Amino acid sequence: MARRTKIQLVTASLTLGALFALAACVPQVDKSGPPNAQGWTPGNQAFWYETSQGSRLIPKTWYDALERADSTEPFSDQQFLATFGYLPSAPERLSVRRENLPVGFAVDRQADAGLVVTGLHWYKGQASDKKNSEPWVGLNCAACHSGEMTYKGDRFRVDGAPTIADFQSFIAAFDEALKQTLADSDKFDRFAAKVLAGKDDAVNRALLKTKVAEMVAWEDRVAQINGDRSDRVARYGYARLDAVGHIYNKVALFNHADPQPGNLSDAPVSYPFLWDITKQHQVQWNGSAVNQRLTLNKGELDYGAMGRNAGEVIGVFGEIITAKRGQPGNNGILPGFKSTVQIEALDRLEAVLTTLKPPIWPVQFGAINPALKAQGEIVFDRLKCGSCHTEREDWKPNVPIEKMITLREMAENNQANLTDIWMACNGATYEARTGNLEGGLEGIVKGKPLAATEPLLGQLAYSVKLSLVDKRKDIIKRGLQIYLGIQKLPVIGGTADVLSDDEIRAARAELCITGKDAAGADLPASTLKLLAYKARPLDGIWATSPYLHNGSVPTLYHLLLAPKNRPASFYSGSHEFDPKFVGYVWKDRPAVPHSQFNVVDKRGKPIPGNSTAGHDYGVGGLSEADRLALLEYLKSL
Repeated sequence: MARRTKIQLVTASLTLGALFALAACVPQVDKSGPPNAQGWTPGNQAFWYETSQGSRLIPKTWYDALERADSTEPFSDQQFLATFGYLPSAPERLSVRRENLPVGFAVDRQADAGLVVTGLHWYKGQASDKKNSEPWVGLNCAACHSGEMTYKGDRFRVDGAPTIADFQSFIAAFDEALKQTLADSDKFDRFAAKVLAGKDDAVNRALLKTKVAEMVAWEDRVAQINGDRSDRVARYGYARLDAVGHIYNKVALFNHADPQPGNLSDAPVSYPFLWDITKQHQVQWNGSAVNQRLTLNKGELDYGAMGRNAGEVIGVFGEIITAKRGQPGNNGILPGFKSTVQIEALDRLEAVLTTLKPPIWPVQFGAINPALKAQGEIVFDRLKCGSCHTEREDWKPNVPIEKMITLREMAENNQANLTDIWMACNGATYEARTGNLEGGLEGIVKGKPLAATEPLLGQLAYSVKLSLVDKRKDIIKRGLQIYLGIQKLPVIGGTADVLSDDEIRAARAELCITGKDAAGADLPASTLKLLAYKARPLDGIWATSPYLHNGSVPTLYHLLLAPKNRPASFYSGSHEFDPKFVGYVWKDRPAVPHSQFNVVDKRGKPIPGNSTAGHDYGVGGLSEADRLALLEYLKSL
């Protein structure tokens, strides 16, 4: 049996290698039309805004028919969705393609046989094949990474910038709309008449109601495991999201461990900006994903990015079907988990991203003062900012342009530099039961079996690898030689159940900051490197408000203050830009839908994930003149 396995593995590898060599190609990038200031043609921009990655939130006919909670108005109205911060699409998207969808909302159509959560069939004779299956609406990269700012009536689109969207409130409104559709007979009648137009009979209505109930139940499970409806998790507000927590908990749900308590999604961060990200080695705020490229004749294929983006799809309304090792779906030499991930789209989206340039400070905001900028560059050099934030002239081929700084380094160097720890700490230490993943080999075809409980980062990596293996034919078409390795994260022991939330959090904080376990021994290097945050180049930094990884500082000016002098409360949600402080207007309550960020709650207790501490590195000691000069220089990058 062992000999047969080895022969099968060699044969599979040779077959993949041969197909890879035959299929090597350069990802297609649309070059039609003149490029904009950030280097994108209209075709590339539209592709970024509208292409499905395999995310499936709701069937399109349901989306078009769904009413808002406590209203008969359509949920799909783009002006309504703009109240959550999502940007309306160009009018021709609706008039030409009949897609009443904001930027970053995409239509997904694929064969749905075998899908459970997103394979709903609600009328007799509903097709399952790719060509005739029902389309779904989901989100793609652009929903979270497209910015728009206004200033005195002018409007500025910044592609790849952080969105100011309030994803948490959007989902809460979506869930409530679904619940009311199910519970209110008049709402359901109107909904069913539109969804079942031409096939509206008693049998199909009953089937539709059953499927809506299934979606409501799934949404309830997701909200419960994230803690979104719990007072244990503070509202994120506009411009922030705990994406890692949500992705981890989707993996925990899809592995079907029962019970699966999950982990609180309580470490929201600012949405990262994406220009220059393809030139970085480590991505995500904590560097937990890696860009790994393969040269293909005249081009490259980034299979690391493909894996990273596949994980994002699974976490953001995608679906993966897991199975225990040895069971159908996971019983071959190259096992694979069926998923909704769209491989070609992921590769092309990443290729388009390589052409994105950082935005340039608009002249409408006021001209940059050359003398003040020159003075600011001197301050930048004096503070040695470039030792972490590599300037473009210092970039070198095949050398990372980012720098990872561990929590321990921050604390040991100067306590004032230690920023909010929770995104990195949760990412490295959160664990869950493995369910269907238990017994799977950590290296897919070799290595130790996964135990009953494992770190969720490892479970995510394992699930993503198997989803890519299932798509191997699609991957080979894109020129990918499958990468099967996986580094197992060490299990960090949990704290006794008798401890309170605060006591558990304090113990985890001690572990994450010191990098030592309860016995005082250093944690493994593979864990220590994840207890870190990334310092990246500052090109276009002016367009990325709010600041710090957790979005706790409203403007670039405030980031240049000592941590103790940064605002403890500010408003988010307005698109109006403040050129003086460099960020969205923050001090006065805006007339548009908004949220209020607070460092502490009404009882004066610090809110987890909301600390404004850290990243001093000498800025707290600057004179006001030097601070304003440095700000002027940063505007020019």
